[in-house]
Amino acid sequence: MNSLLKTFSLFIILTLLVVSCQEAPKETATRGKVKCLVDESLFTMISAIKDTFSLKYPAAKIELEKVKAKEGMVKMLNGEETMFISSRGLTEDESNFFEKTKSSVKVIKFCYDALTVVVDSSHKLNRITTTELKQLLLGNSKQYRIYIPDQNSGIFDNLKIDLTDKQNPKGAYIVKNEEEVVEKVRKDKNSIGIVGLNIANQSKLKILRIGTDERSATGGVYYEPAAGYLSNGEYPLIRTCYILLNEIGVYVGSGFTSYITSTEGQKIVLSYGLGPATVPIKYKQIVRMR
Repeated sequence: MNSLLKTFSLFIILTLLVVSCQEAPKETATRGKVKCLVDESLFTMISAIKDTFSLKYPAAKIELEKVKAKEGMVKMLNGEETMFISSRGLTEDESNFFEKTKSSVKVIKFCYDALTVVVDSSHKLNRITTTELKQLLLGNSKQYRIYIPDQNSGIFDNLKIDLTDKQNPKGAYIVKNEEEVVEKVRKDKNSIGIVGLNIANQSKLKILRIGTDERSATGGVYYEPAAGYLSNGEYPLIRTCYILLNEIGVYVGSGFTSYITSTEGQKIVLSYGLGPATVPIKYKQIVRMR
């Protein structure tokens, strides 16, 4: 009896050792977890893409954190996070830093967004030129109060690069974030605000058409921030959005990146009104307006 008990005990011990020595399921592109920083302008859209990805691959756990553009970029530069979805590309200094440190960070273009000008629904204004915007931002015109998010936002950086010739927008009222821009414009009837298209579409505010000061024989052309005009480059205030990924190997960050840039992911981008950048998408015909 004792011999049988000893044999049985040995069998149990060996079984436990075998089980304990078995490897845990390996992390893959669709199994495991990743934390992903997301620019405030893009958070709602990326949340929707994440939800569909998670339904398809339930073993992949993605934690999204809303950040400002500069905050996300600094964390990637410092190697603190694995993934950041940004409303702007790298500056020259940031690009040089990654090269100097031989960083493994990959930068992947995935969609086209718009710097969008919004006003209260009762505002008489329906369109504005980039020159008029520049004059308001630099304080050379006082026709309207203009609200923009602070210097840590992608909007602030985009405006300096694309509209104010790297000058600080000293004529603008600087507020905490894009949500506050929307609130200020809603309360201040003689004002305009600049936010990302994703935020503008949720705001229920009037979105202005934008034109340049280039004149044709029949007058200037103004564009609404429609996805087709973003993808074909005609809208005057386009910004390109990127995924920054610091992942050695193929894990959930890579899987989520592949999904965002896939046809399925790009269709969700389009459903939010932004321009897909990685696959050809058919657009509805849009009429240019003067």
